[in-house]
Formats: sequence, C-alpha cells, structure tokens
Amino acid sequence: MIKIDHATFTYGENNEYSVGIRDIDLEIEDGQVIVLCGESGCGKTTLTRMINGLIPHYYEGKLTGEIWINGINVSQQPLYDTAKIVGSVFQNPRSQFFNVDTTSEITFGCENLGMPKEEIKDRLQATIQELHLKKLIGRNIFQLSGGEKQKIACAGVSIMKPDIFVLDEPSSNLDAASIMDLRRIIAHWKEQGKTIIISEHRLYYLRGLADRFIYMKEGQIIQDYSATEFENLTEEKRGEMGLRAYVLENLLKAAIVDLGDGVLSREPKILLYVQRIAEARARKAFYRRVQIVHTQRHAAALEVEYVHGLFLAVRAGEY
Repeated sequence: MIKIDHATFTYGENNEYSVGIRDIDLEIEDGQVIVLCGESGCGKTTLTRMINGLIPHYYEGKLTGEIWINGINVSQQPLYDTAKIVGSVFQNPRSQFFNVDTTSEITFGCENLGMPKEEIKDRLQATIQELHLKKLIGRNIFQLSGGEKQKIACAGVSIMKPDIFVLDEPSSNLDAASIMDLRRIIAHWKEQGKTIIISEHRLYYLRGLADRFIYMKEGQIIQDYSATEFENLTEEKRGEMGLRAYVLENLLKAAIVDLGDGVLSREPKILLYVQRIAEARARKAFYRRVQIVHTQRHAAALEVEYVHGLFLAVRAGEY
C-alpha cells in the first residue's frame, strides 16, 4: 500500500523555484492502476518522483510530509532499497539505458543486484515470453524504434519483479501501434496484481485498465475519480479540465463507413481520410489507417477494424 501524508515539495537548492506539489494526501491500495492526469506543470511527474524515491534523493528541493510504501518511509531509506520494490519507466526510455545491446540492458538490474546467473537466465526467458520480446533480443538498442526502446525499458523493469510500477508519460514518443503494445504490457502487469501509477496526457488507451483517475492542477489533487465516475464525464467536461480525448469512439459517431478509398466523412469538425489499407489476420478482417483531424482540439490516428463491411472497433490512438 502507498500512503502519501501531507506531502509538499519545492524544487531548487534554496527553494528559489515554484512549488512542485502542495499538501498531497493520497492512498493507493495494492493492485490498483492509478492514472495521474492534468495539464502540463500540474505536478504529475513530481508525484511519481516522490513514489519512486527520486525525490528527495536525486532532485534537490525541500520536502515536507511523508511517503510510505508497505509501511516504509521511502524518503528515509536509500534509493537502491526503494528500487527493489518500485520499478520506473521514464518518458524517454533512452534516459534509463546503460547498455548497447538489448539483452544486457534487460538483465542489467538483476546483475547489479548480484543475482545468481541461473536465476537471471530464468527471469530473462520468462520476461521474453511474457512481453513477446523474442524479435528484440540480441539487438543494438540504437537501431530500435521508439516503441521497441520502450518495450526494452519495460522489460528491464519487469524482470526485477517489483511490487509497484511507476510510468511517467510512457506513450508520449510512441506511434499508435506501439501505444497498443504498451497497453498490453500494462494489462499483463495488472493481471499479476501489480500496483501501477501512470502519469499521462493520453488517456484513451488506459480506458478499461485504470481503476482511478487522479486529476491534478497547480500542484494539488483536485479530484479523485473512480473509473466509472471518469467514464461518465462528458468530453466537453474533460476538455474544460484540460484533458485529451478519452472515448475516441465519440469522434466517429457521425462517420459514414465506406469500404471504398477516399474520404469517409465530411463533418464540419471531423475529417476522416483513408491512409493505408492492410490485409488482416482472421475472419476476413482488414484494417485501415485513418487520420482524424479535429479542427477544434484533437488530432488523432486510429485503426478502424471492419469485418464484412461492419464497423467493429477503434484500435489506435491520439497524436
């Protein structure tokens, strides 16, 4: 269990900068998926840094209040001890790499803790199978795509078997397909009963995974929504809160499904153009890469699945 008790943090050696977060009270039960959302600068990332111990052990500033994980005050224990129970995936995966090849990078944490060689091998094989990484093993990290780098970063954390995963805007540099891969990884961790805290601007891919949405503004928690409560908010309300689209299907309600090439719909606010058609895997399904341009707020890329001409599902996501 994570308990944050009246925590305030101000960045800067002499507190010369603005407050990162103010008087945060938060409890997170084991096994929950928590999404921290809000506009840039609202304190999402600062909150994740308190949970993984980077505050106060790496970032300079003044911390008041307490952060407890499983009954331990993480601000009072060494960072390497916190790292055994809290795994972190950063916005830019390159910032956490220590090796050139993917295999060494995945096993780096286990080797750093001095685990037996056979145990490391067993953990590596299990991680490869669980996260479907066979094609990425033994590769040069610098030759990977952004999505592939993110998978390696997730694998390097997953192999450590932490109780808690902290992800800071993990989808920000990913394309639509890679975001869906990220969703599958998060879903796998959830099935394992892990506690997952995600700081995000993109929210749609977490629909159906998140248990709670913590809305932050100006360094404070404004509202703690259950998944149902957040789902029941209108897109207009979420827009007023400075949040991106959550229910992407709403953007397609007016679309006229047409299996021919070209423009699918010419609504005033939404234009859908077929960019690419690819043959599908089963049941004569096939996918079309569709770009959505929303003239007011959103630009998104979706994969729309059709089976025998019927609209079935929205697959990908928002840019």
